[in-house]
Amino acid sequence: MSGGWRMRVALAKALFTKPTLLILDEPTAHLDLGACVWLERYLADYDRILIVVSHSQDFLNGVCTNMIDLRNQKLSYWGGNYDAYVRTRAEQETNQMKQYNKQQEEIAHIKAFIASCGTYANLVRQAKSRQKILDKMIEDGLIEKVVPDRVFTFRFPEMTKLPPPVLGFDSVSFSYSGKMEDALYVNINLGVDMDSRIALVGPNGVGKSTLLKLMMGTLSPIGGRIQRHSALKIGHYSQHSADQLDLERTRSSFCATKHW
Repeated sequence: MSGGWRMRVALAKALFTKPTLLILDEPTAHLDLGACVWLERYLADYDRILIVVSHSQDFLNGVCTNMIDLRNQKLSYWGGNYDAYVRTRAEQETNQMKQYNKQQEEIAHIKAFIASCGTYANLVRQAKSRQKILDKMIEDGLIEKVVPDRVFTFRFPEMTKLPPPVLGFDSVSFSYSGKMEDALYVNINLGVDMDSRIALVGPNGVGKSTLLKLMMGTLSPIGGRIQRHSALKIGHYSQHSADQLDLERTRSSFCATKHW
């Protein structure tokens, strides 16, 4: 069963009972466009409780009416869809930083005044008064500085330019049973070179992931020929991360064993 059909079956199981509380974790992952559109329309009219985790902004805009933001070990609550959340949060953070900077300037001014008072009796009384103001500000809670989201920068080595053909399919046929009558593909031809930027599209279950496995050499065709340049290096990201990752390792240690 393909990743898309696994997700369809899991969604059908969750939706079939019409639960009072429906919890969906990345429900659009691995779904084709048609299934995503159907799910969005269905959930937009869902008349019970829905809690969803998703990184699809369009999906969140079409389905959700409230946002809960989890960051820095705290929850914050926002009304509206995802676009409204982004806009309102940006405005609030801008205002919060203005208030933070103003308060920090006030604190610095109070501390400078206290430090300048010395031991003069009349100034000491003023210093104590200012210290009480400062203590009250701290007791009531200072305005927090906005912590921006982390930005990651990646640097990759230059790729070696390979002359064509880099990867080619010549009249390739494939079936899992090995029988031509069960073939997913019959006599397909495909050429890939250094300038190719290709998206494989199609409904769930038609064999997109299988075609990628043929490109990588994980599977072999029952007919035709697949040519790969002798210097070709293939990087692969699987829709099922457990197929690739050692879940007992940390992120850095896994990468170190593979690439460093």
